[in-house]
Amino acid sequence: MLWNFLTKNPILVMGIIMFSLFLHQVATKEKWGIFHNDKLSTTSCRGVLVGLEKRIPDNWKAFCEGNNLAVEINELSLPEKVNNLKPLMYRQLANHMAHIARISAPDILEKVLFVRIHMVHPKMILDAVTEGQYIVKLATLENAEHIMTHLKATVQVKETDK
Repeated sequence: MLWNFLTKNPILVMGIIMFSLFLHQVATKEKWGIFHNDKLSTTSCRGVLVGLEKRIPDNWKAFCEGNNLAVEINELSLPEKVNNLKPLMYRQLANHMAHIARISAPDILEKVLFVRIHMVHPKMILDAVTEGQYIVKLATLENAEHIMTHLKATVQVKETDK
């Protein structure tokens, strides 16, 4: 009975098919509905995130923004009352970047477009951005001067006092 109705009204069938295709395209583009699942999209960031989530401390939050890795760190290891907080924060930032480089697979981390780190201390906030290919090199650098020159050349940092 349904088949007879559909064969008598082919324009209605075409309209239903076109409308369902339209809904599918809008749902995947706007990321809503049953047609979109973010966990099924494969990016290099997702590969890095799988390794990071197992080994990062509790005060870190790591997530992907497209193919960009974002890490938010609530800095607990530095005391609140310090005379020279800025060098200590920059040292912690370098240590955290090196930690990310060591626990991630280097061939996957190279393909991540940008790595964004947001460090929060009660007196200061640091926002750092670098590319994945540059953060990989921190895993092999040992000398403090080499690390410092590499970070100066490849990392952009914005600091905000509270």
